[in-house]
Amino acid sequence: MNADKLAERIVKEVGGKNNIKEMFHCVTRLRFYLKDRSVVDEERIKKLDGVLGVQFATDQLQIIIGNEVGTVYNAIINKVGFIMDDATAEKKKKMRIGGIFETISAIILPVIPAMAGTGILKGIITIMTSYLGFDSASTLIKMMTIAADCVFYFLPFFIAWSAAKRFKTDTALALMCAGFMLYPTMTAGLAEGASPMSLFGLPIPFVKYASSSIPIILTVLVLKYVYQFFDKIIPQMLKLVFVPMFTALVMCPIALGVTGPIANYISKGIAWLFTGMFAVSPLLAGAVIGATRSLLVFTGMHLSLGAVCLQNITQYGYDYILPVNTMGTLAIVGTCLGVWVKAKKEENKSVAMSAFISSFIGITEPGIYGVLLKYKKALIADIIAGGVAGAFVAVGGGHSTAYVNSCILSLPVFVGDGFAFVCIGMAIAAALGFGLVMVMGIDEGGDAPEAAAPVHAEVPAGEPITETAAAPADGTLLPLSEVPDNVFAAGTLGKGVAVEPTDGKFYAPFNGTVGTGTGGHAVCLVSDGGVELLIHIGIDTVNLKGKHFAIKVKEGDKVKAGDLLAEVDVAAVRAEGYKTTTPIIVTNSDDYLDVFAAAESGSIRHGDKLLTVIKKG
Repeated sequence: MNADKLAERIVKEVGGKNNIKEMFHCVTRLRFYLKDRSVVDEERIKKLDGVLGVQFATDQLQIIIGNEVGTVYNAIINKVGFIMDDATAEKKKKMRIGGIFETISAIILPVIPAMAGTGILKGIITIMTSYLGFDSASTLIKMMTIAADCVFYFLPFFIAWSAAKRFKTDTALALMCAGFMLYPTMTAGLAEGASPMSLFGLPIPFVKYASSSIPIILTVLVLKYVYQFFDKIIPQMLKLVFVPMFTALVMCPIALGVTGPIANYISKGIAWLFTGMFAVSPLLAGAVIGATRSLLVFTGMHLSLGAVCLQNITQYGYDYILPVNTMGTLAIVGTCLGVWVKAKKEENKSVAMSAFISSFIGITEPGIYGVLLKYKKALIADIIAGGVAGAFVAVGGGHSTAYVNSCILSLPVFVGDGFAFVCIGMAIAAALGFGLVMVMGIDEGGDAPEAAAPVHAEVPAGEPITETAAAPADGTLLPLSEVPDNVFAAGTLGKGVAVEPTDGKFYAPFNGTVGTGTGGHAVCLVSDGGVELLIHIGIDTVNLKGKHFAIKVKEGDKVKAGDLLAEVDVAAVRAEGYKTTTPIIVTNSDDYLDVFAAAESGSIRHGDKLLTVIKKG
């Protein structure tokens, strides 16, 4: 690769020096913020020699280079004649990346497990009292109801916690704002139908904030700036008491008189819009929502749609969107199963089966990134199946009484009017997705022989020459196809496996040398035998700028197997809203006959055999 030539072409393809606002790089990618993104032709950039992939992430153009990213970055700096530092880029990114959909999604995501579990519990209670003869006044049902309702009733507290992490403001004060909204005076006034209070002419209406999400999100966003203001002007010796005191005095009327009511009206408006869609044409509304499930996940908008579902449940006591959205999930299930049956290449079968299993329990990203985006005909099958089943369920009046993950395990919350349509719709979505793939087939990138090829490349006669790498951390294994980043999931940077670490310690997997790109959030190693290994700790953790990371080695250091490479506060990283899933990639995989993992699931401890590299003879 000619770095200077590639740098020149990249600058040209992104619109020239004058179109670049900011640029920085992580261990594998050039990251650009551009004045005008419309001038970028991603397909042309992909064809450049030395470019492994291209993608836009919100407003950021990411060009995947691999190990040589630092060399290309420096060459670009030489071309454009100015230095764009990481700190400035990160500051700009924080202002831009908080798009509405991405922000709402990121806030709701950490709360979903609690909502999903208690949501299914609400469905079970309905079955027990409506069909199994349990007395709703019994202590058992009362206890189960408390367990099922607490998360939803006190949802503003959960959302406040997550929003504080997202907006990087004081968590305790964010919880305080949720307390304003659920304070007994407010709930009692709402129950009594009392007239609004008034403070200096500002009306304070009694609003139902229980189970809501958008009002507290907007409130915590305002809190961030109010808190920063008082923290800046109040002397250091007085901050402990007076910053929270003045923040509380200001935020209480703002939350109850401004942000809360405004967001409540916005939420009701959005809910009304979707409800109106179903009222005007359930067929069309169901078809659109069911067909676009996978596309919404790809864009990150699916969780923001969850906020609408929650508002519907809060306002009306039920929601029409979630059961229709679930049809999209079941369409992915059937499509992945069809790809598994239809694929001839063993590696494609493995990815499809893994995606089928994960989609069955509501984790659709592996199916979307590993199957649908890889096979266009499979994506078409998914869209058609989800749309048909979604329309069927919408016309049949399927509804949900709680917010849960969209999968077959969520059936209890759909009990009631339209339940039969939901059950039949699930069968339609899965069967139609499967059938369409069987009819249309898939393109695996060339004609494969009728008999499936072996999983690993054949080794010339004689004893194969191999090299192994041990697991660098304790944790749970998963295949690259399930990594929530399409570049890693597609194997663009090389073959390997991923681990979800259980603690924050990472160790050297072999004897070797620390390579270029180490620092911040990743460690690059070169074994004594020449294997180039990337340990990328977390997804998009470059944005943390080394926060919560303690990298113990630097470029050029010699390491032995078992040496400590890094210590990471994984809990803090997750609290910041980032995934700690760690891809372990042999970046020079093309130099070898094959690279394969000892396992792609189950638990593993550091030092256990992880990867085997078969060298060319």
